[in-house]
Amino acid sequence: MNPPQRMSAARTAAGLALLVGGYAAWVRRRNRRLRRPPIRGPDGLAYPSRRLVYSDGVEVTYLDAGSGSPIVMIPGADGMKETFRYQVPALADLHRVIAADMRARHAPDASFDRLADDVAELMDECGLESALVVGQSLGGAVALRFATRYPERAAGLVIANSLTRITLEHLGLNRTGLIPLARFTTRYLPTAASRGLARLWSRAEVWVFDDSPGWANIVDYVLWTGPRTVPAAVSKGRVDLFREVDLRAELSHVRAPTLVVRGDRDFYMPPHWWDDILELVPSSRSTEVPEAGHCSHISMPGTFNQTILEWIREIDATGAAGSPGQPSGESP
Repeated sequence: MNPPQRMSAARTAAGLALLVGGYAAWVRRRNRRLRRPPIRGPDGLAYPSRRLVYSDGVEVTYLDAGSGSPIVMIPGADGMKETFRYQVPALADLHRVIAADMRARHAPDASFDRLADDVAELMDECGLESALVVGQSLGGAVALRFATRYPERAAGLVIANSLTRITLEHLGLNRTGLIPLARFTTRYLPTAASRGLARLWSRAEVWVFDDSPGWANIVDYVLWTGPRTVPAAVSKGRVDLFREVDLRAELSHVRAPTLVVRGDRDFYMPPHWWDDILELVPSSRSTEVPEAGHCSHISMPGTFNQTILEWIREIDATGAAGSPGQPSGESP
């Protein structure tokens, strides 16, 4: 390549770098400006958001809706309470429902236990001695750790589309070659392009997408509530706390009645991961949400919510010790 050609190639490369850098900066600004749609009640009004400062100074927001026996809900790695937008209004008709964002900051020496301790501090803030704890995906792992660290405070568990450990197997399933591409298109492309490709990801059932009748709910979630509104580094920080943890050794100590829920088309998580929970947690049973994938609480919320409510009624009727039907505080 002669000098003029090298100069032309350098100018082209510099121009492309500026173009890519400018586009990346625009995407970051756009994503920072996104505002998650609030969770609204049956009256159409948004539930008020409350502020909680943990003992180490980290601040989160939470909501506290309804009255009756309490349910505490823990989101997955994206960490926002709005992931439960279809659960809060449905469950708050009969129960007191509390959901908090996961913390976005962690101390350098933080461990996975910190996330379980956050649940305990949230319950302290709300004046709860015990509650039914519902965890989705990574939140299910937090719920299991909470139940072993605070056994007297877990009146019951719902572990949804969850896991006991992270292994390379988690990275090797569900058409994993497409998962990074699906994440990239969701986070970085213009909205119209992201939405169009999301339908393709739904049909292929890649990552959190599924091809259920409620597939559009998942698309709206990833565009306006989930990955776009949470920096990748924040979600990764939460997962990193769990990366060195294997919960299997402690699951036999879980005493709370436990319902293990899984979308029957959750290809993102290996099916035998929920078998680990069923085999090791003494008072556990399982159920599947038909036609749903990893985010069954979003794509098939009616079935998901009814599953929880029926299970609560069932264990109330049997008089299970520590039943979620035993009131442990009223909404202030």
